[in-house]
Amino acid sequence: MSTTRGDSKIIDFDGPLAEFSALRDEIQERVKSQQHLFSLQLTLASAVFGFSLSRPNMIALLLIVPFSSYLLCGRVVAHHFGTLRVAKYIKEELSPRTPGGLHWESWLDRQQGRPHMLGSTLPLLLTFVGAGALALAWVSGYVFAGGNVAVLARCGLVAIWLSGLVTTGLSAVLVLQMSGRLPVRGWNQTGLS
Repeated sequence: MSTTRGDSKIIDFDGPLAEFSALRDEIQERVKSQQHLFSLQLTLASAVFGFSLSRPNMIALLLIVPFSSYLLCGRVVAHHFGTLRVAKYIKEELSPRTPGGLHWESWLDRQQGRPHMLGSTLPLLLTFVGAGALALAWVSGYVFAGGNVAVLARCGLVAIWLSGLVTTGLSAVLVLQMSGRLPVRGWNQTGLS
């Protein structure tokens, strides 16, 4: 048992150190999950593009790319903000309970500036937003002026295309918020609650 004696009381800090270790493991798992989601996005978008482009009659399949990109982007961003919450807890709640403190998160805060545009933000934009935008651009001719498509089916395709455009825009907002280039507002600040 790790203890320290101060002012005639014994403080046990095994608990906070074990909690710190578990939380650092959680952060590592979140970072690994982000990398896996990034790889999954690249694989999924490439597979859908390859399949759709090799079969011209399946070009409308590209309409799923903006939606899958948004869903995967949302998970990457959720892991990012989850990691920040864990780091904040370590710094603000756990560190004061440990004699001498846990200065890892404070040190990281001093070392990091805003993420570099070319090194972190642009790759995320290209991977998530770029894939969705490219898919929408590629399929737009078919959606808006394609050959033998019934009026009702065309209306459905246009609605899906427009929804894909919205999700692509939302992906851009998520990535820019994650990189600190757009403010993150709480739900109660949006006026939508």
